[in-house]
Amino acid sequence: MGHVTQVNAAKREADGNGYDYKPVFKHLKPYFSSADLAVINLEYPLAGEPYTGFPQFSSPDESVFAIKDAGFDIMSTANNHSLDRGKQGLERTLSVLDSMGLEYFGTYRHAAERDNRYPLIIEKNGIKIAFLSYTYGTNLIEEEEPNIVNRIDTAQIFKDIKKAILTSPDFIIAFMHWGSEYENTQNQRQKELAQFLATNGVNLIIGGHPHVVQPFDKIYVSSTRDSVPVMYSLGNFFSNQRNRYTNGGIVFEVNLQKNSKAGRRGGVNYTTEILSYGYMPFWVYRFNKNDGNVFRLLPECKKYPTACKEYKINVADKAAMELFFEDTKKLLKNLPIVNPY
Repeated sequence: MGHVTQVNAAKREADGNGYDYKPVFKHLKPYFSSADLAVINLEYPLAGEPYTGFPQFSSPDESVFAIKDAGFDIMSTANNHSLDRGKQGLERTLSVLDSMGLEYFGTYRHAAERDNRYPLIIEKNGIKIAFLSYTYGTNLIEEEEPNIVNRIDTAQIFKDIKKAILTSPDFIIAFMHWGSEYENTQNQRQKELAQFLATNGVNLIIGGHPHVVQPFDKIYVSSTRDSVPVMYSLGNFFSNQRNRYTNGGIVFEVNLQKNSKAGRRGGVNYTTEILSYGYMPFWVYRFNKNDGNVFRLLPECKKYPTACKEYKINVADKAAMELFFEDTKKLLKNLPIVNPY
């Protein structure tokens, strides 16, 4: 997210020289950078000044410089804030991402661009992955022609999955901006959409929008296919929301392996399987520096005290942090925790 408090914090971190978001990610940068691919939901446009927060966001380009520096490679751009600053905001965002060499999927300047670039196909370590992204809406702001924001429309999604399958991917991932804000459980519509995606060939489903972590589940499609993991909501990543459940989030990690075996007629058949998956929880720490707020993403300090030792976290903040980790572990008791270090 890109609340005004976050923009002001980045200005404060830069000591009068632009905006510096890099300190936010410093404790988890080694974890993000270690991934072969790291994907993030970019929930604000890079529309230029004036920089604004809720309800219609625009954040400095430096925010994405820091996200890339932290180790992220790909941006999902279809969400309810994609059109906060209209056509200019959507197109400038994509231009900035292009200039930085970052991949993205979910919003497009025009139909021809969508036809050529979607689904996003990325091959890494011999594994070809197709990325899909959709949003329930854009806060009642409509696209100006010829811009396109991918909407949740099952007829269109069905076509997109079939188009993805024609590229012979090893794995298909769908990022869904869906659900009810601040609800800790998935709603019926999310369940129905997850079943639809899994039935039609998606291998992994990742959700966002509720601003709180929601449950993890597995969808069993048939006896001939592996179960499809669905993480209904990752919660917040970097945000100024401070209430219980909203002041942190999770990273979902999946490890894939491509296997080969001899075919019946002398060829080689390949299958891609999920070796493991899990989550890494983190808390968004907001504290005072130079007479104003700044932010850090922190792992659980009880388990990883080194990341927290430079901060004098007060009693109230420590209690809020520990409560977030406790809540998250209870909710995701069916999902293993991964070590960020």
